[in-house]
Amino acid sequence: MPSDIYDVLSYPKRERNNELIREFNELGLTLLPQGQKRVFGIPILGKGWSSLVMYGKYHGREVAVKIQRRDSNRISLSREAIFLRLANAHRIGPTLLFEGTSFLILEYITGNVIHEASVKKEHILSFFRQCHLLDNMGIDHGQIQGGKHLIIGRKCWIIDFEKAGWRIPRNVNSLGSEVFLKKTRFAQSMRALFRVDRTTLISAFNEYKKDFNMDRILETLHV
Repeated sequence: MPSDIYDVLSYPKRERNNELIREFNELGLTLLPQGQKRVFGIPILGKGWSSLVMYGKYHGREVAVKIQRRDSNRISLSREAIFLRLANAHRIGPTLLFEGTSFLILEYITGNVIHEASVKKEHILSFFRQCHLLDNMGIDHGQIQGGKHLIIGRKCWIIDFEKAGWRIPRNVNSLGSEVFLKKTRFAQSMRALFRVDRTTLISAFNEYKKDFNMDRILETLHV
């Protein structure tokens, strides 16, 4: 029997979730097969340890629908929604359009992760601006390092606030480490783009930790 897109809703079990389907119908949300990942043969946007991300249409608008997995240890997505709303207030992250019982409807964004994009100075500066705002809000995203949550498209997005929390924020320093300080080809190319050396940057980021003042970093980057 061919898989239906709604068979994915109870993942890792392959069965329909009639309660969730009913809620989607009442909202005017339609799920559609699209994406690079596959679950039960159905194309979806993403699959993580605690959730699936699916493509859909919501009142004629393209959306990404983040659905909590049945085997997730998390009670709900409400904590993530709280941090995303706070970020959205400062134009950070994809817009949260609706919070359901076990799902979030988000603005659908397109672009490339930072390591696979054609990166310009303004992209890096945009990410630093957003990370600095999060630091000043006292929110630590928790997954800036690695780069897979930094998306460059028509604008620069920080996505996935699943692990965000009220910890000592390290967003700017995590970004700096990923973009400039690591001994990777990507970091080397970014240092060349800004014409700055690693030792000077380390000093600037250490200074930033003291008072979250971006001036030293921006001076070091010659902007």
